Amino acid sequence: MKRLLLTLPVILLAACASRTPRKIVVVPAFAPSSSVDEATVRRPEEVRQYRFGRYVDPGSRLVMHEAHPVYRIERTAGWNLRPDGSTKSTPALATAPVTSTSPDDAVVAEINKQKAATKAFTEQAVTLNLRLSGLTEAVTQTKKMAEQQLLQQRDIAALKSRLNAVETERAATPSNAASKTPAATEEKW
Repeated sequence: MKRLLLTLPVILLAACASRTPRKIVVVPAFAPSSSVDEATVRRPEEVRQYRFGRYVDPGSRLVMHEAHPVYRIERTAGWNLRPDGSTKSTPALATAPVTSTSPDDAVVAEINKQKAATKAFTEQAVTLNLRLSGLTEAVTQTKKMAEQQLLQQRDIAALKSRLNAVETERAATPSNAASKTPAATEEKW
């Protein structure tokens, strides 16, 4: 019990301790004195118009759409986070559809130029293929000639060795075989 009586004043005195009050800083509110340019704060949304002709609905082949414009939001509105406030936004007006269907002369000239270049390239490719086939034939003929020449060189070497063998054999035989020369009136056939 004594313990309780001794700890009770300590607990009560600790609860009564006060803290120093904090200083409250009051920030003055600014009243809007001038309006802010909206382009420096937000950028507008960009909507474009696309015109389509007749087409069959890809979801159902039984539905056909007539020519009508389609509006698409290209860029949604958002906050301008550039510090200088400059924007490169385009006006949110629909673009006018192109009415001219004929290509201009520069496009036609470029197409004709590309066609001529393609034709020249094709002709060069045909010529190159013909020359390549001729070279292939020449290479095969050269290989055949080289094989024939190699065979002839082997035959010549074999004949030389046989001739040397005959000459050594003839030199080894007695000289009386040399006195037996055929008569001039005798035919060798």
